[in-house]
Amino acid sequence: MSTVDPDEVSLFRDSAHIPAHYWQELLALDAEDICRRALVTFDPAKGFVIPFLNQRYFYRPDSRSFFREDGPERSPSFQEVLVLLMYLLRAEDCPLEGKKVNERELPGGELFFRGPHALLKAPLEKKFGRNPQGFLQAGLGLKGLKTGRGEASFEFLVLPRILVEYILYIEDEEFPAQVIINFDRTICRHLPLDVIWAMINLASRRLMTISEE
Repeated sequence: MSTVDPDEVSLFRDSAHIPAHYWQELLALDAEDICRRALVTFDPAKGFVIPFLNQRYFYRPDSRSFFREDGPERSPSFQEVLVLLMYLLRAEDCPLEGKKVNERELPGGELFFRGPHALLKAPLEKKFGRNPQGFLQAGLGLKGLKTGRGEASFEFLVLPRILVEYILYIEDEEFPAQVIINFDRTICRHLPLDVIWAMINLASRRLMTISEE
């Protein structure tokens, strides 16, 4: 079974499908506690300010809505809202460990990240398989830092407590291009596996588009 393309599934395009109890749970939480756990800030005029993929998103508790600073008129997608909501709900007050693991080394990841839930790597492999410099520049465009692995690699904060590393091995006569995605081991303290999958869908597509900007 092939990887699900989120852009072709209506559920992933409409944030109205977010379960109502998530909104209710978030509304009941203390704002100071959310800021401390998730390393976000609160603006009385705009609500919670959340850095996400090198852009700023805002969450307004009174209207139960998210919007992006550079596009307040555009409704965020299901996946954007899901990732941001779950991060505010579940993030823990813990520092990065500095130990990286791939998706199958996460608890339950060996079974989950298969078939339709494989991490979104193929478009990156196709686009950058012979262009490591372009791959690196895309990562640097998200304020990534070089990590010196493969033919090109970088790590960046997708969210304030979530560090992700992308590594590219270019294609040659014997092997196709390969992208490896690593996480700081603390990621499962902040997001469940299905939301990690959604987050990488967004991160990988952002890397694809930032290279075209």
